[in-house]
Amino acid sequence: MTPIISFIGDHNSGKTTLILNIIKEIMKKGISVGVIKHDPKGKAIIDDGMKDSARFYEAGADKVALISPNYTAIKMRGDHRLEKIAAQIGDVDLIIAEGFKSNNSIPKIWVEGNNEEMNLDGISSIIAAVGKQNRDNEKADWKCPYYNRDRISDITNFLLESLSISKL
Repeated sequence: MTPIISFIGDHNSGKTTLILNIIKEIMKKGISVGVIKHDPKGKAIIDDGMKDSARFYEAGADKVALISPNYTAIKMRGDHRLEKIAAQIGDVDLIIAEGFKSNNSIPKIWVEGNNEEMNLDGISSIIAAVGKQNRDNEKADWKCPYYNRDRISDITNFLLESLSISKL
């Protein structure tokens, strides 16, 4: 199975920006990446509801795929497990997930927001933390590496090493 790493943290903590920068760094190394975004509140919109693909879904289709020259999107009913979707993406070297705090089977990187207290109740498998502070040491309260969010290369190298990923 393709290795998965998840970036977790509160809303507006900088997860997406960090992931975008890490993807660029990983691509420089010739490593392919897939991304799965968790939307626990069901607010994400793939189609505006007026297009044919949205109409097919509204009519009751269980799965709708939209294939264009630039991208392919698949919309499926139900709350699918991360591992099931990862298996469908599978032909990449790494899958980066955003969210999935409660999935204890995958390693996670905590992204600190502004003045954020780390509430780790029920969260496990955290392998590193990333924040704005200028300290590159272990967080005393939960023992893992801490990186300044500007150190994209170091964060990328850490996660690739942690997941034993290298371009062959």
